[in-house]
Amino acid sequence: MSTTEIINNLHLLRPLWLLGIVPALLLVWFFLRQRRRALDWRGAISPALLPHLLDSGENTSVARWRSHMPWYCLALGWVISCIALAGPSWEKLPQPVHQRQDALVIVLDLSLSMLAEDIQPARIVRARYKILDILTRRTEGLTALIAYSGDAHIVSPLTDDQPTIANLAPALSPDMMPLFGSDPVAALQLATELLRNANVPRGKILLISDGVSERDLDQIGDSIKAGGHQLSILGIGTIDGAPIPTGNGFLKDNNGSIIVPRLNRQLLEDLALANSGRYTDVSLGDDDIAFLLPSAGPQLSTEEGETALSDRLFDQWQDRGGLLALLLLPLALLAFRRGWLLVLPLLIVIEPNNSQALEWDQLWQRPDQRGTQALLQGDAKGAATLFEDSNWRATALYKAGDYAAAQSDYKLDNTAQGHYNRGNALAKAGQYDKAIAAYTEALVLQADMEDARFNRELLEQLQQEQEQEQDQDQQDQQDQQDQQDQQDQQDQEDQQDQQDQQDQQDQQDQQDQQDQQDQQDQQDQQDQQDQQEPSEPEDTTEKEQPAEPEPLASEPSELTEAQQLDQQQQQAMEQWLRKIPDEPSGLLRRKFNYESRLRQQRGDNQQDQPQW
Repeated sequence: MSTTEIINNLHLLRPLWLLGIVPALLLVWFFLRQRRRALDWRGAISPALLPHLLDSGENTSVARWRSHMPWYCLALGWVISCIALAGPSWEKLPQPVHQRQDALVIVLDLSLSMLAEDIQPARIVRARYKILDILTRRTEGLTALIAYSGDAHIVSPLTDDQPTIANLAPALSPDMMPLFGSDPVAALQLATELLRNANVPRGKILLISDGVSERDLDQIGDSIKAGGHQLSILGIGTIDGAPIPTGNGFLKDNNGSIIVPRLNRQLLEDLALANSGRYTDVSLGDDDIAFLLPSAGPQLSTEEGETALSDRLFDQWQDRGGLLALLLLPLALLAFRRGWLLVLPLLIVIEPNNSQALEWDQLWQRPDQRGTQALLQGDAKGAATLFEDSNWRATALYKAGDYAAAQSDYKLDNTAQGHYNRGNALAKAGQYDKAIAAYTEALVLQADMEDARFNRELLEQLQQEQEQEQDQDQQDQQDQQDQQDQQDQQDQEDQQDQQDQQDQQDQQDQQDQQDQQDQQDQQDQQDQQDQQEPSEPEDTTEKEQPAEPEPLASEPSELTEAQQLDQQQQQAMEQWLRKIPDEPSGLLRRKFNYESRLRQQRGDNQQDQPQW
């Protein structure tokens, strides 16, 4: 780079540091002035004696220079330090971009059960809204989207272009899938394959579904654990469920019964816990997203997680302040020789970008002490990140509402109190059977623990009430089914009556048409007989008069009819065009159909899965 380019590009990255030169110069001036007053003997010694008491002028000047030199060196070092801290720069250098290695694969269930309307407006609509919310909150990292029903398809591979995925998500619907069914195993295997191909060692998989089959649990667990990934689940639906609407009513099974898919919350929760993940039901706010994907929340630092070099580069002004810091080395040598603390400016010149924050409490308190203080102040979530002791950490997680993680830490404590605390966490998480088992273990170790016995009896009572409510619900559903069957039978009888009436009407119409045809035949025969009889001669004495010409007013009428015909054709064309569906999902539909045909040719598709 030429000298002209350096001068033209020279600027300061942090110019405010130049303000530090002003107090340095004032300080040096103040000390020199005070020293000059201290060494000025003219006011105390007679002018006649002064030449005999002091050295010669040359020696006096040298002495003064030597006495003033430390202050001049201090001022020079201070000025150089301030200029170095200001960041002089005149050249741009390409710098690599570090990108967060936070990969998330969203797996969306598009089986027919997602059309149920037990949550408004429908399960699939709420699921699409949640995907858009997740994409809005993810400002860093890679995201992929997979949709599955009878087979699985990649909607978008791992990418940091969230707006593109957001444009594709609203077009996803169960009616666009080539095969009906529910195959989460294929979808999650496809998700692990995406993470493996992207060289992501520990990725996150978010399953948005209303249920999985128990026979698929082992295959799902093997696939997730083999990749070392984390599986979290967002449950869509309710435990009461709702029928699946179709164009002609509701979807029925082979026996004619209406299908009512229900959310199996316990099964999904166990699946998430077994794969180091979390589970929660869908909610109207963003609490479910913040719970399942903590790194997507705005409250966490972007430095969380691993980072990796990306293929992108950007030009950054190179800070050359370190070169000026080299000028302080000679001053530092002089300072050691003279005993002055001129090395202080060297301590100031540090690299600003490499500084690390250190809290004051970390110098005097252990992590458990700081966690206890945070817990007393009401910050249970922050205290959980500070505690090293598993019991204290479990207590903080319990107070923060993270019962799944709390019971995992309580599991490390094999005392009666540890089992009791684990039972409380399981009870809060809704896992009543496991909570009762934990209370039982606590009572085995300490039979006189009344709290454990009371809680166990309370949970057993709650289970009995739930079983009674479930039996009542099943009875109500059976009654509704019986009423529905009676209504269907009545509808069939009404349809049969209407069909009989229609057949009678058709027979009457045919009889009327036959009578009309007979009358027409008789009329035709009569006309033929009349034509065969001789007609009377006509009077030809008069000349035939030419027929009067038709009025010429028909030409405009023909033109009007042509215009009307064109208008009718145009309207017909517009109606035909309006019948063509405007499908933004057409590209995805064709892609899914093509992939499904290839899999069918290879024999990859499963045929023994439920159709909803």
